[in-house]
Amino acid sequence: MSTKIRDWGVLAAVTFFSVAAVWIPTGMQRIYENYDGMYYLAVAKSWYDPEFIKWNFSFPLPLEYYTAHFPLYPLLINLAGLTGINGPAAMLMVNLAATIAGAILIYWIFDKYHWGEPLTVTLVWLFWWPRMWAVRSVGSPETLFILLTVGSLYFFGQKKYWLSGIAGALAVLTKSPGILLLFAYGLALTEKYIKTKSLELKAYPILLIGLAIMGLFVFYGFKTGDFLAYFHSGDNIHLQVLPFKIFDSSQPWVGDFWLEDVLWVYLAGIVGVYYAFKKSRVWGWFGTVFLASIFFVSHRDISRYSLPLIPVVLLGLSDILKRREVKWVLAAMVIPLYFYTLNFVSHNYTAIADWAPFL
Repeated sequence: MSTKIRDWGVLAAVTFFSVAAVWIPTGMQRIYENYDGMYYLAVAKSWYDPEFIKWNFSFPLPLEYYTAHFPLYPLLINLAGLTGINGPAAMLMVNLAATIAGAILIYWIFDKYHWGEPLTVTLVWLFWWPRMWAVRSVGSPETLFILLTVGSLYFFGQKKYWLSGIAGALAVLTKSPGILLLFAYGLALTEKYIKTKSLELKAYPILLIGLAIMGLFVFYGFKTGDFLAYFHSGDNIHLQVLPFKIFDSSQPWVGDFWLEDVLWVYLAGIVGVYYAFKKSRVWGWFGTVFLASIFFVSHRDISRYSLPLIPVVLLGLSDILKRREVKWVLAAMVIPLYFYTLNFVSHNYTAIADWAPFL
């Protein structure tokens, strides 16, 4: 057995047993109830039909709210349900599969380009951005989004623009920040043009990313009667005109002045993106665009919003992660990270009184 296949097996096993270590003490009902899993299940059952949502789900939310939850994750939940498992179980299985696939893809890319130690980097991705262990243990599209984003970046770097565009289109159908790939690619192509005075005309398939979100809005128009339903989904778009509004505790989704951790996220992002540029221009541009958008987000949950930035940060810090003393520190951190994760998933939930519509 080659080292690469052995490491992939290790990553799959670690991914499964680490989430099982969260599921068992927390209890599966609480895992199923964690945000925003049940809202994605509601989409999977209703496909944004306002009347279906109104009569089958009792969440105290406006009917327009569900268009903030994009359709690829619910679609995969329904496909997983064809195996015979119920909706909540399918929701977790899709996330688990996406996590394993994302781990293997990150390992493969870092190994191909000799970016640090691939196994170490991938294990860090799975655990050491505090929110990561939690989101991959519950119903969440985050790992699916990262899988597709990283795939799109890889294909763009290989000049396989059709595959990059398709992966990017799927990313934007998973979460709205996927559109940032288009901006990053535009900057990368502009930089290349300035240096070489040559247009990369073959890159036009990346426009699939923009077409995908336009197609989604058309779909929303048919389902809800409102082409701009996403922008009318309530208080779900937390971008502000000015940066760093998160430090205004009067903001409705902040409400807190204990925000030192946000500064650490900013610091890790800036340092990681800076060094990522030295290894990959397109990864560096994506990191720059995504980090810049994070500066304009006013939401207490900045750790979750910044999750797609992790692969770029790990690229930038990949040489540091090879050091023995760093590995020992990271290994010791697993214990507090585990307790953080247990505490988080035990409290970040909405109680479900009637499970019938979700099964």
